[in-house]
Amino acid sequence: MKSLYKKNIGSNILLFLVVLSSAWGVLWSLIADGIIDQRYFTNQANLLVFITVFLVFINKHDQKWFKYLAIVTLVNIAMTGLIYHIMLASPPIAFQSHLTHTITPILYVLFYFIGIEETIKPKQFWIALIYPFLYFLFFIITGPFTGFYPYWFMNVGTYGFGEIMKFVGLFMFPVIALLSWVMIFGKNIIHQKIKG
Repeated sequence: MKSLYKKNIGSNILLFLVVLSSAWGVLWSLIADGIIDQRYFTNQANLLVFITVFLVFINKHDQKWFKYLAIVTLVNIAMTGLIYHIMLASPPIAFQSHLTHTITPILYVLFYFIGIEETIKPKQFWIALIYPFLYFLFFIITGPFTGFYPYWFMNVGTYGFGEIMKFVGLFMFPVIALLSWVMIFGKNIIHQKIKG
């Protein structure tokens, strides 16, 4: 199978930076917060970024499944940055928060569009929604029993199951689906121009 990674100076620099940024973010969250706080979507998205770029870094990315991992990672880390800055952030923002919610998301998005050549088709955008859907579903179901909700807008005890489902079903997931489709469509356009 041909390489999915475009080797040039720009993509190599971005690869190095995103490996460094994601590794730093993952290690920092493990050291500072322990394994239990890896329940947060931010930490899981940053871990996915590290796994994805590390596979490229060690040249183990020429598998058919890699393009699916890369797009799931793209959507998850883009969601991390956007949701944090739109709904969760309040100043002053610590460097660790900028690292995991701003720097790594920007670096990975740039790396994906510049360095990764293959992607999925726009009609397959739903694949990128599986991870966040299962994540939200898990905590909405388990939250009433454990009392733990990773984010305030998922708190069934405060807002009620119906309101949460309206928010997620009528606003959050349609926006995430549109974002996913737009990024995949844009990547396909870029890929076709490079090939042709």
